[in-house]
Amino acid sequence: MKPNSTLLFITLASLFLPACLASAFPSLSTQTPSPTLASIPQVPTLSIALTPPPDQPDSGLENENLLVAVPPGFKIDYEAEQNNIIVNEMAAENESVNDWTTLVTVQIFQGEKNITPGQFQENLTQSWFGACPNSESHPVADGAENGYNFVLWMLYCPLNPSTQKVEYAYIKAIQGNDSFYDVQVAFRYDPSEEDITYWMNYLREVVVCDTRIADQACP
Repeated sequence: MKPNSTLLFITLASLFLPACLASAFPSLSTQTPSPTLASIPQVPTLSIALTPPPDQPDSGLENENLLVAVPPGFKIDYEAEQNNIIVNEMAAENESVNDWTTLVTVQIFQGEKNITPGQFQENLTQSWFGACPNSESHPVADGAENGYNFVLWMLYCPLNPSTQKVEYAYIKAIQGNDSFYDVQVAFRYDPSEEDITYWMNYLREVVVCDTRIADQACP
């Protein structure tokens, strides 16, 4: 099944950083990370704009943008902004960010130009390993998409100490020209091959674009 083409355009304002991902940018936080990718409290929401599908004209996009779909059957359940980070989290319609089996997390680190996807991967993986005994990390893909370097990998925690559940996270990190981008799909169960295929197709469609650069143009 292929995700729908409804795109979520997250405006580049100031941002909020979940504690566990702050570890990928050591200069931003000294908090102890957790292997749970969404252990952040609810706060008032920020405004976002939904863009039309790419086959429709007048998307309204300007400059550099992260394009990521709201998956069918999911809702935006958490939005926040603080300290140059934007966070959006999407849970299934019958779940929430406080009680989920599958969670999609989107983060934009505004103005971050001093870290590569590989460095982000290494920092986050080390923090995950430190928080969850017997964790594993497995590469999935890396290279360039639409002219932007990216890395996609999987983290596995056999027993999250804070939830007493298994946890997987497939993480795609993209280095933009203006900012750094991170999209994750996390599971609190053992995903099937069909689940993994579906969500890999979803992450494949996550792209960064720039209306100012012809070779990195937006749809």
